Amino acid sequence: MSRPISQIVVPVDGSRATLAAVRHAAQLARLWQAPLQLLHVQPLYPAELSDIPANRLDEVDYDHEVIQGSVTRAFAQARQALGSDLGVEVEEVTLREHDFVRHLAREIIDHTSEIPDSMLVMGAQGLDRLGKLLRGNLSNAVIHKARCPVCVVHDQMSIDDAEHIDRILLPVDGSSHSAAAAELAAGLAISGKLPVELMYCVPRDPDDPATPTRQRDTERRECDWIFSHAKKHLAGVESPIIEQCLIGRAPAEAILDHARQADGKPLLIMGRRGMSQWREQLLGGVSHKVIDRSPCPIIVVTR
Repeated sequence: MSRPISQIVVPVDGSRATLAAVRHAAQLARLWQAPLQLLHVQPLYPAELSDIPANRLDEVDYDHEVIQGSVTRAFAQARQALGSDLGVEVEEVTLREHDFVRHLAREIIDHTSEIPDSMLVMGAQGLDRLGKLLRGNLSNAVIHKARCPVCVVHDQMSIDDAEHIDRILLPVDGSSHSAAAAELAAGLAISGKLPVELMYCVPRDPDDPATPTRQRDTERRECDWIFSHAKKHLAGVESPIIEQCLIGRAPAEAILDHARQADGKPLLIMGRRGMSQWREQLLGGVSHKVIDRSPCPIIVVTR
């Protein structure tokens, strides 16, 4: 059963990562025929700390003018990145933060939680692992707390590369979060007539003749079951569905290597277990590692 998407939401701030995310969101919106929402979270400004009425007048409040100018520029740059021939509805929404302690992730998550079947598309700024651990990262925070699918586009990706999708890469392992990712992939594959590559990571080749027969048969049955289970959630997909056994490497490294070597412009779609942000950063996790280093846009799905 495919999973619908009713609206694509893109937070914008004028950064390089944001502009790549906007172009990629436009492609997703066209494929799903879903409206696109450009979202900007506007911070409070210092004059609002004062009870002096004049400080709340726009024409005399320099801080407000500066912030409002940044909002206008962010939307203008996003519109320019979209181009004129988008083919779907686009709206601009500005949120106001509630206090002076910045909680961008909370504002974005609260907003999208009110939109059924929405998807967030985030531009990810480049931080190393220690930087993310110490200073935090907006896209990571949103991924760990949002209940809707989140697509991450890294800042090193060119705007033109982010605009195109010609295949879906789908890691599978038979779990419920893998099934949720497959359901989302099904809808996109059907809408865009995109081929799907199923990727299952195994420690050794299930057809290796050096493996004892009984063990080889067991591993082959498991591999076949994983692929058939994923295909049940891809019902209705008429494009080619390709089975790929990624052999002998750690799952995250195998997925990343396959994505780097994939022809064309792939999109990764994968499920994520419900591990807390701090625990995942400290202990590591397949989805966390792939999200941080993915060479292509990646959609993360939670149950």
